[in-house]
Amino acid sequence: MRTNRFFSAVALIAAVGLGGINATPAEGQLANASAASLGLSGNNTATARGFSAISVNPAGLGMPGSGFSLALMGVQGRSGLDPLNLADFNDVAGTLMSAAVKDNWLSRIDAAGGLSGSFGAEVSEIALTMGNFGLQVSTVVGGSVTLPTGIAEAMLYGNAGRTGSPTDLSLSGASIDGFAISTAGLSLAFPMSSPSGDMAIGATFKYSVGHGVAVGRSTAGSVQSNPIRVDVDFPIVLTSEAADFANGGKGIGLDLGFMMKQGNLSFGASIQNAVNTFAWEEGELAYRPIDVEFEQSTSSAETDEQAYAGAPATLKALVTAMTIKPSLQVGAALDLSDDLTISGDLHNRFSDGGIAFTPKFHLGAGAEFRGLKVIHLRGGAAIITDGIQYSGGLSLVLGPVNLSAAAAVQTGDLGENFLGQFTFSLGNR
Repeated sequence: MRTNRFFSAVALIAAVGLGGINATPAEGQLANASAASLGLSGNNTATARGFSAISVNPAGLGMPGSGFSLALMGVQGRSGLDPLNLADFNDVAGTLMSAAVKDNWLSRIDAAGGLSGSFGAEVSEIALTMGNFGLQVSTVVGGSVTLPTGIAEAMLYGNAGRTGSPTDLSLSGASIDGFAISTAGLSLAFPMSSPSGDMAIGATFKYSVGHGVAVGRSTAGSVQSNPIRVDVDFPIVLTSEAADFANGGKGIGLDLGFMMKQGNLSFGASIQNAVNTFAWEEGELAYRPIDVEFEQSTSSAETDEQAYAGAPATLKALVTAMTIKPSLQVGAALDLSDDLTISGDLHNRFSDGGIAFTPKFHLGAGAEFRGLKVIHLRGGAAIITDGIQYSGGLSLVLGPVNLSAAAAVQTGDLGENFLGQFTFSLGNR
């Protein structure tokens, strides 16, 4: 094939790689529109009210304190890198990286099985509640990329490698996963009479459309030093160029919730995605082999879009597995005073795999202080799968107008992930 197709393949790999890093595996189809929830580290299953309840616990819409609320264009972003972190890059900023630092980084990458990066974004275009009814439309985008040790070594040392002499580098083990999904949700809660306090049950009905998906795995590939030869074998399944942007996937989902409050004590429970039928439309998918060979003056590349039926079975299985799994959330909260509430949550997803922004397991606590009246302060922490999470946030309350912001950090075997969110709202935070 013509040489210029080699450069087309390289460009495509770079574009898909950046798309994946900008695109990670959302536990729920609906984004959480409330920055207050992130500020509490997600420990609000027993206290969610207004638009926050739509995605956390729909029963909250039937409890005192809900009613009218509106949030527009709430945005949450996240990024992560493992095993390196932001502190590593800060240590070498503006300096020439020493051989000792390079060797340390490469040793850590090799021990971790590669360098992994991820990014996610959740946009809640609108979240509205009136009485016991709620409506929300949101979009979640996520993805992750893993670069094998060979690519990391080439980035740090060039093709000479850490030894300083030309060496062969393995490119196998690279991977990419990415998706984009939009969801509309309708929530309805039913207050229930109780002689000892307030109680409600609720449900959120969801319909999702998939805009795009990409899954790629490299099982072979190398850079050879003598003679100089580059061989890339990185098959990818992704949404076809001719696909309908609003029909890459589809399905319905159902969340169920319960909440009660007796005196100063609250309890809540929800099953996220008790029913979920979301799946990617195979007719909208395509296969690109991304088979590139380059050797001095000759080159060849196979990157053309092909029928999905020709994709490797391993990639088809990964696409089939990119569904939404059910999870359970239970929580309790205690009002220590009119201005201070503490809360605790336990979350657990019923199975591994699937599309999942959040860790499989979560056990945490949070606190909200409202004594400053115009400023509400929040903080929280949680033990999560293979690590910990801690967060903080605040709301500026100007009558019915709320400006809320929050940030969180996740650490552990997941790497170091940073999350941030801002919400402009009326009637709730």
